[in-house]
Amino acid sequence: MALGLARAALVGALAILLGAPSGAAHAAQPMPAPLLHAVQARAASAYRGEQIVVSWEGGGTQVTLGRVEHDPPAWTRLEYTPVGSSRSWVIVRQGTVEVQYDPSTGAGTRAPYLAGDDDEVFSTTHLPWLLENYRISTVSDRFLGRSVDRVLIRPVVRDRPARRIDIDRESGVILRSERIDPAGRLVQLAVFLSFEVMPRGWRAGADLPRGLRLAERPVRRTITREDATARLGAVPVQVDVPVGFHRVADYLAFNSRDGRATLQTIYSDGLTVLMLTAQRGTLPRPPQGSRMLQVAGGPVWIRRQGASALVHWAYRGWVLTMVGEVSLESLVQVAARTGVAGTPRVRDHVQSWLRGLFGFF
Repeated sequence: MALGLARAALVGALAILLGAPSGAAHAAQPMPAPLLHAVQARAASAYRGEQIVVSWEGGGTQVTLGRVEHDPPAWTRLEYTPVGSSRSWVIVRQGTVEVQYDPSTGAGTRAPYLAGDDDEVFSTTHLPWLLENYRISTVSDRFLGRSVDRVLIRPVVRDRPARRIDIDRESGVILRSERIDPAGRLVQLAVFLSFEVMPRGWRAGADLPRGLRLAERPVRRTITREDATARLGAVPVQVDVPVGFHRVADYLAFNSRDGRATLQTIYSDGLTVLMLTAQRGTLPRPPQGSRMLQVAGGPVWIRRQGASALVHWAYRGWVLTMVGEVSLESLVQVAARTGVAGTPRVRDHVQSWLRGLFGFF
């Protein structure tokens, strides 16, 4: 979700628990003050405004309109509506709870939310990685009649996106952000159409509407590699990710198609995120719309999905899928460096059938 949220262009996927950095792509540059200001803005600045988010994905254009209200530390409300749809969606973060609901039906979900964690994690972990993996330049400009720092974030390795963001000097809020894919194409634009700094406490006493029907949303929890090995019955494959990416966290999830346990691993270079899904098995299950590509060792399946790329393959008793906003060529190289199993054998097909039928193997 891009709403609120131009800030997400800087923070990336930050609702995750992170490990410590382990190495550098090159000598880190000085920490730009506008980036720190933007990270600290949620805890320091109250504001409201209207946004438009435009994404160019899969040959189509998606446009979403949004309203944002923020009063730190306890209140954030985001309401967004896709253009062409009569349905809106609302996210409210109130204290330590996040609620998402459809205002037309009152149905939605509720889950714990710790507002301060994302900012601390970004400042201590992701920002140093970002400074190692991206070149950052800043110029002064104006936007919406306000003084801004225009920040250009360009990758050292050109297999991942660049970002261009306008940071309001007074509040630190990102008023405009552009995401540019590795081929140099603009793939997402998030812009405030109106923006107003508000006094702290302006939404004090605000509450959720009455009569909402909220289900508890499952909380995704991290798992250690040791526990994952015990739960899945094998040591997870060590995937050779692109330079500058670090393993952030592992999660245990369950495949919605067959109910089997999967290990989800998040990698970050400070701005761009990769996700690896690993499931025990020897028979690849290519995602719909993918095409096969032969590499050294065996076949992989590849697909573009909007601004992201996907590669799917099997290796050493695992079926692996990696997806992220890097070039397709870079993900194919990940599979090739890690290792790719040969063309599935008849025995692999039989074992997969028995697994689905009886739940063993």
